[in-house]
Amino acid sequence: MLIFFAASIMSVSAADDENVLKLGIQINEFKLMNSLVRPWYDSANFFSLTNTPLVIYRPDLDIAPGLASSWEIAPDGKSIKFSLVENATWSDGKPVTAEDVAFSFDYWKKNKLYSQGYWYDAYLDHSDIIDNHTVNVFFNEPVAVASLTTEIATTSIIPKHIWEMVENPKEYDGPDGMVGCGPFIFEKFDKDAQVVYLKANSNYFSGKPAVGEIEWHYYRTQDALILALKKGDIDAQLEYYNPVPGVYAADLIKPENVELVTVPDIGVPLHLVFGLREYPTNVKEFRQAISYAIDYQALVDMIAAGYGDVPGKGYCVPQLPGYNPNLPKLEHNITKANELLNSSGFVDKTGDGFRDAPNGAELKIPIDVDSSKPQQVRAAEIINLELQKVGLNTFVESLSPDIASQKLWTDRDYCIFISKSTPYGNLVSDSAASYYVDIPGMYGTSTDQKIIDLVEKAMYSRDQEELLQTRSAIQEYVAENLPMIALIWGDAIYPVRTDRWEGWTPMYGYGPVNYWSWFSLRPVGK
Repeated sequence: MLIFFAASIMSVSAADDENVLKLGIQINEFKLMNSLVRPWYDSANFFSLTNTPLVIYRPDLDIAPGLASSWEIAPDGKSIKFSLVENATWSDGKPVTAEDVAFSFDYWKKNKLYSQGYWYDAYLDHSDIIDNHTVNVFFNEPVAVASLTTEIATTSIIPKHIWEMVENPKEYDGPDGMVGCGPFIFEKFDKDAQVVYLKANSNYFSGKPAVGEIEWHYYRTQDALILALKKGDIDAQLEYYNPVPGVYAADLIKPENVELVTVPDIGVPLHLVFGLREYPTNVKEFRQAISYAIDYQALVDMIAAGYGDVPGKGYCVPQLPGYNPNLPKLEHNITKANELLNSSGFVDKTGDGFRDAPNGAELKIPIDVDSSKPQQVRAAEIINLELQKVGLNTFVESLSPDIASQKLWTDRDYCIFISKSTPYGNLVSDSAASYYVDIPGMYGTSTDQKIIDLVEKAMYSRDQEELLQTRSAIQEYVAENLPMIALIWGDAIYPVRTDRWEGWTPMYGYGPVNYWSWFSLRPVGK
């Protein structure tokens, strides 16, 4: 159910810029005007701003047609034939063709662009162009269903005539880097003001959006973005899965003309991932002890201001199709934590007040976190104190975003990492296993054949029933082995102004600013 907590709403007379939607972003600063780098790749094009994928997530996170008007999955699960809309054009006027689609998949694969590129590198075989508006995409494993609902839905199609000459897409800053086929067209970037200007694409294949123009403002901190929204400088925030923490909620419902839109959160806003290549976090009993040492209700109260719940041991949220309701909730129990550590040989052998390894070696365990994520840093600090209470010598290692990304996704050399899972991360067929399983196309560290078999079974699912059954079994594995722990469950909160725009279309997990709102919004009173 989508729920609205409304402050008082007061209509105002339309301003001269009544058809300009003003949005804010805080996670990623604008640097390159290039549709294949952040924030374009994720915050913009996930919601089909300037570029559109073959299929698009509906508000309930089901799949809807995008550039593809229809598709057909082969019985063996190893290919998908896409029929493209025939009236799509690039913003430079050239037609969108099957050749662009085939090129896009190969380009993402060749350059290993983000998680999608790694997936294609592992599983994409080739694409056959049948005619100008039909393309058949082949995989080397039966992963077509999994690919359609996750990777393909988040892969923006790009123009071959521009990108085929670009060797380093993440560094490209040419004047044509923003040519797209989405509902909006990039106009200009004011570097000094950190504002991007876009206009509605009157030739968009699904019709011109209701919003005439967008101003997208960058703010250095979340506090600055929230203040801008409260003052009316922006109407809402546009960024990939960044709901406001519950601590802001009480303050945000006070101003007139601000509404809190809460949506079921398929993601997990705060989680702990164990590095299973490292000692002692590769010991199951050690991970179980840590799970008992954490006070989850305290995290809900202190990080989410009560806007959340204590999670279950299976990690996945109740709103996720295939949720296993038979698994217990996580439990804060210091006695059990100490008992597990003692029985596993983790005791203080040197008398310094901290537990040592069973062989007597000193243990000093970092808790890694991205320094640009204040709520995650605060959670790491709280968990650090709780682990020290059971005698573990832990410390918070706050890393720059680039180093954090390198350590978590590339090197994978951490013991404990505090992060989050987006709704997309849970919707994939493996149900968040990409965070802890070490197989092609994923970023984890577990090589346990039991979970690998389950994940591959989910990836190769031929129908929804098989997928949901396997997803439930994966949750049972997580509950027993705890390769990672959800720290908070809860709805996602997104504030919007109500004095200039109405008709928002909320989307599970991601809130009211999305592809569907481009067409449903209207100035207040119109």
